[in-house]
This record gives sequence, structure tokens and C-alpha cells, in this order.
Amino acid sequence: MRKLINTILYSLVLFIGMSCTKGFLDINDDPNNPTVVTSGQLLTTAQLNVMNGLGSGSAGISNSCNVFVHQTTQRSRNDSYAFAASDASVQQAWESLYAGGIQNLNIVIKNSTEASNFHYVGIAQIIKAVAYSYMVDVWGNVPFTEAGDIGKNPFPRFDNGEQIYPELIKLLDEGIANLAKTSNIRVGGDDLIYGGNLVRWRKLAKTWKLKMYNQVRLVQNVTSNVNALIAENDFIGAGENFELRYGNISVPENRNPVFRSDYNADPNNGRLNYISVYFHEVLLGQNQQYPIMNGITDPRIPYYYFNQLSTARPNAQNPVEYRNGSFLSIYFASQGPNQGFDQSSSLTIVGQYFCGGRFDDGNGVTAAGVTGSSARGDGALRVMPFHSLLFTRAELAQAGAGQGDTRVLFREAMLASFAEVNRAAATAGSPAISNTVINTYIEAVLAKYDAASTQGKLELIMIQKWIANFGFGLESYNDYRRTGFPLMFDPNTDNIAFTNNNRGYPLSFPYAQNELNLNANAPTQRVVVQDRVFWDR
Repeated sequence: MRKLINTILYSLVLFIGMSCTKGFLDINDDPNNPTVVTSGQLLTTAQLNVMNGLGSGSAGISNSCNVFVHQTTQRSRNDSYAFAASDASVQQAWESLYAGGIQNLNIVIKNSTEASNFHYVGIAQIIKAVAYSYMVDVWGNVPFTEAGDIGKNPFPRFDNGEQIYPELIKLLDEGIANLAKTSNIRVGGDDLIYGGNLVRWRKLAKTWKLKMYNQVRLVQNVTSNVNALIAENDFIGAGENFELRYGNISVPENRNPVFRSDYNADPNNGRLNYISVYFHEVLLGQNQQYPIMNGITDPRIPYYYFNQLSTARPNAQNPVEYRNGSFLSIYFASQGPNQGFDQSSSLTIVGQYFCGGRFDDGNGVTAAGVTGSSARGDGALRVMPFHSLLFTRAELAQAGAGQGDTRVLFREAMLASFAEVNRAAATAGSPAISNTVINTYIEAVLAKYDAASTQGKLELIMIQKWIANFGFGLESYNDYRRTGFPLMFDPNTDNIAFTNNNRGYPLSFPYAQNELNLNANAPTQRVVVQDRVFWDR
């Protein structure tokens, strides 16, 4: 009955809204609020909504995934794998992707096709495929064929994710074809990703096809498709990341969403993300539960996170749960006596690479903690950086599903990940990691690789990809469900009495509660600890 009432109300609001678009709203024309929006404006809006919906801000999918893959930890529902349909990273991400993303992209595709603005069509098709591939990856079955036009289909049916994936490959191919056509209008600054560079969009489309084939390689034979793409050799290269580059201006606000929350001037009204103890100890080469990287200290640590404490200011605010030198954090799934104390000006927080925050020079900050004026805040959201492509190719080669020298690709991927850190450092004016330090680290990892079994080699590839993709946990969440690597923190076997968990690992995301309430064709809610997506077998 509740669902029926909500459906009726939803239909009534929709009807009223549609009836107001003619006649009444035409009485006064406001030049500051045009009734006709250009494809360029819609493309910009769609890109922002899609990227933020996938990202690590509180309303993005990666916000939860960062915790689930134990890169960060939070004092939130995500701790101990608690997960609800009303969470911002579910509800708002769903709305951003559909209402702000897919719906606007569909309008761009329709209007630009009619106007022969084919370059806009191609870019919109590629972004749409990117968004939907991740939506299928986390939700399984989603509205696709009837989605994105609320006037025609206010209650879109949910399509099978396994049937959506090949349609997305077709959509990418259509996008590539439209980029090659003559277009009446050239795309420019309204494209926030590549600034209208069609060659890069074409490369991204082919890179994304490779990524999708890798995602389904355990349930489909994709070797011929993969090798055909590799033979074309038309993937993104260094400096051609698929990323959203935020700004460093606070008025109007255009900084990274994670920076805005975690470097807020009022630490009690922010600081959502802290660094996972597990992740820190792996990078430090001192993890007792997962010792595979032990003995190798990762030189990216001061770029990845920032210690508010220092030798000059060693005293932490309130009792602490975990401390290692100036590094201070809380455990995942903790029920310890010191877990809930306010340590917002003492805890280690995300740093320069993740969100444009502080580079850790060892000096810490004053007792008041970091503020929004202490760093630039322009950290990029790296959805498909160049190193992810190389790690994907290394995985495919190691699995026998794609051509290439696995060891060479693995080494190139690690080099590319360090180059990305140094690019961020150069933007912020921080010191770079030297080639000597980089090569020493990589050779130490390759020594472990050379001594590993076939499965151990895959594990090392996935560990390094997990480390390199710090800040975009959605990719690592997919990787872990596909390969089982890297092994995730288990609070029940860590020999710490106050960390324990009785919830299963979330194998998918719950549907947004508003969608279930308002869409008469919505299925029943997913049981996230048992409902797998189609490629996760």
C-alpha cells in the first residue's frame, strides 16, 4: 500500500510538473534562466554528476568502496560493512548518475543527433557507457532500455546486467563512429575531461572496452576480443587519464569534495576519512596479518596521507586507539574503549594525492588541526589513469587472456603510478620521488614477483594496483570481487580483542531506497552479502 501511495504521489508530481511546462511558464521569460539548454551545458552537467557519483565524496560510490577495500576508515555506517539503502553513497550516487547523468546524456544524444553535432553524440555515448558499466558492477540489474526519459517512462523496468554489458560495448563502438563523423559544432571547454580532444575520447572508448572485457573474463571467453584491441594499440597513454580535475578556489567552491569535508576549518563538521591501519601497515612493510609486502617501505606514503602530529607536537588529542610514530588512526570494526574519542585534530588524514591535501613533510600542524586554507584542494578524481590500463593489461597477460609480457607490463604499470604521484607533487610544488628511490622500490617488488607462484604473481599485480588506485576504491572493489586480491583486513583474525565483525562482505550495493519507493517496476531490495553481479562467480 505504501508503495502504491508513493507511486500515485510521484505520478501526480510528474503530471503537475509536465503540465506547467506549457502556457503558465511562458508568461515571463527570465534571461538568466533560459528554457533551452545547449548540448554543451548539458554535457558539462552530466560529466560532473557522473564523476561525482562515482567518486570519493560523501555522495559517491567510492566513498563506501574506499572503506570496503580498506584504504580508508570512517566513523560511519560503512564501518564493519554496515550498509543501508538510504546512505548518501547509495541514494545520492544513484540520483547523480541517473537524474544528473544519464538523463542529461540522453538529451545530448537525441538533440545533437538531430542537429548533426556528432562529436557531442560520441562523447555522450562514451560517458554513458562508462557510467552504466560501473552501475552494473555494483547494482547488478539496473534500468537501462527505459531509463533516462522520465516523461516517457516514469517507472523504468530493470534490465539484466549480463544483457546490458554487450549493449555498452555497442554504445562505445557507436561513440567511436560518431567521433569520426563531420560535426556541425566543435566540442570545446564544455568538455571537462578532455576539452574536446576527440583522439583521447576514442582512445578512452577502446581502453574502456578492454577494461570491460577484463571484468567479465571469468564468465566469458574474451581472448580474441582482447587481442584484437591490443593489436590496434589505440589506448590512452601517459598524460591522458580519464579524470576530473578539480580547482583550488573556495568562492565559488570548485575544490575536491573530499578536501572540502576533510580539510574543513571546523574539524568537528568534517573529517570523514581516516587512513586504514591495514593499508598503512602494508605500505610501511610491517603488516602482520598480510605480510606479503613486508620489508618494503612505500615511498608514496607522504603523498598519500598527512600526519597532523609530529615530533614538535607529539601529544594526541584524547586517548588513541592506534598509533605508530606520528601516524594515528582507528581500526575497522572496532569496539574498543578509545575508538569513539574526538581526535579530529590528531588523526592522520588523506593527503596530497587523494584530494589535493597536505604533503607530509613531517612538521604536522598546530593543535587546531588542518584547515581548508592549508592546501590547494585540487586533487583529481582519477577514474581511469594510465597506470590502471597497464595493470589491466598485466592481469590479462598473467591470466592468459591477452598478449604481452606480464613482467614488463607490471613494471611499466608501477612506473606509471609513481609518475602520477610526481605529477600531483609538481602541481602542488612538493618534492618529487627520485628515480633512484622509485627503481629501488620497484626492483624489490619484482624480486618478490620473480619468486612467486603463478597465483602469487597475480596477487602482487593486484596489490600494486590497489595501492596505485588509492582514492578511487570503486576500481579496487571490482578487482577484489573478481580476483580475490589483495586479501582484505579481517577483524576476526587480527589477534586484537576489540575488533570483530559478524557481517558478511558486501558483494553488491543495495538499491537506493527512493527508487524502490517510487518506481512501481522496481525489484525487491538486494541482499548485499549474497546477491552477486553476473561476472562475480
